Amino acid sequence: MPLHNRYFDDINTNLINVAEENMAALKNTFFLLFLLTISFSGFSNEKNDSIASVIPDSLKKWKFKGKTSLHFNQLSLTNWSSGGESSLAGKGNARLDFDYKKDKFTVDNDLNMVFGLIGQKGREVQKTDDKINLSSTISYEAFDNWFYSTYLNLKTQFANGFKYPDDSTLISTFFAPAFLTTSLGMKYKPSDEFLLILSPASGKFIFVCNQELANKGSFGVTPAVIDDSTGAIIEKGKNHKAEFGLNVVVKLNKEIFKNISAESKLNLYNNYLDEDISNRWNIDLDWESTITFAVNDHVSTDLFIHMIYDHNTKIPEYEVRDGEKVIVSEGPKLQFKESFGIGLNYKF
Repeated sequence: MPLHNRYFDDINTNLINVAEENMAALKNTFFLLFLLTISFSGFSNEKNDSIASVIPDSLKKWKFKGKTSLHFNQLSLTNWSSGGESSLAGKGNARLDFDYKKDKFTVDNDLNMVFGLIGQKGREVQKTDDKINLSSTISYEAFDNWFYSTYLNLKTQFANGFKYPDDSTLISTFFAPAFLTTSLGMKYKPSDEFLLILSPASGKFIFVCNQELANKGSFGVTPAVIDDSTGAIIEKGKNHKAEFGLNVVVKLNKEIFKNISAESKLNLYNNYLDEDISNRWNIDLDWESTITFAVNDHVSTDLFIHMIYDHNTKIPEYEVRDGEKVIVSEGPKLQFKESFGIGLNYKF
């Protein structure tokens, strides 16, 4: 088993044991993260000026900014007649930007990391959110607000994903999948609030580095060739798949009203060279939107909506037969996620 798989398996096992043995341990974990964020905020406020004073001139054309947040949701029930279970959920989010500008040349780097857990007494800890998203854009001004640009985006996750409540069937893990998109085209940026990237020449690479998932043909890679009589694998599944097509990225970041802001990112991709000609009109969609209601500089309420449509990702459809859920079909479907919570934020 690869090292990273063993590592995340150990994490999942330990988290499950903590939740089953004592819910208080999970509460202490989230409380520790809360204290670390507070400490980091204080350190940044006190040391910011002294750090800036020692930055060499060669780095002063770089602009670094970021936002960290911790969101919590806790439910406690004791002798509650109408039923229910105590639970504790938490999600950490870090957004870091490294930007460079000199004359007509700019470099924009964006790293977004999210990880969330929920624990219920007597049940295993389950993952609610998991994302690593790295984007980089290199641009040179052409005219007005248009730029020649190259765009790179890498998306994957931290830990194993399972078909809950079945915690033994692995459906995803670190770099299984991973999506790497590289593009050439034009960027339109009239202000800091709006960004449009048009890339008619774009390569998309899908990586499935877990061989078990690759053998199943997960996320669109070529599955293993299996001997029907013996069930033996004749040829292993491919660990990668390449596509070539059109990529469109739209970003919006705007204050709607006082203390209410909206941030949205839409990513569209069309594969020119799909082996199935009928699929060449399918457009993959990845759309994330966040509306933030600021209470003060460090506390806010966030509404997050995420929609995904990827023709290579097969979503199972279930039916209950004899008291058990049975997969009756698989196919591409619109994936939808929504979350709403209050949390602690720090911007720097």
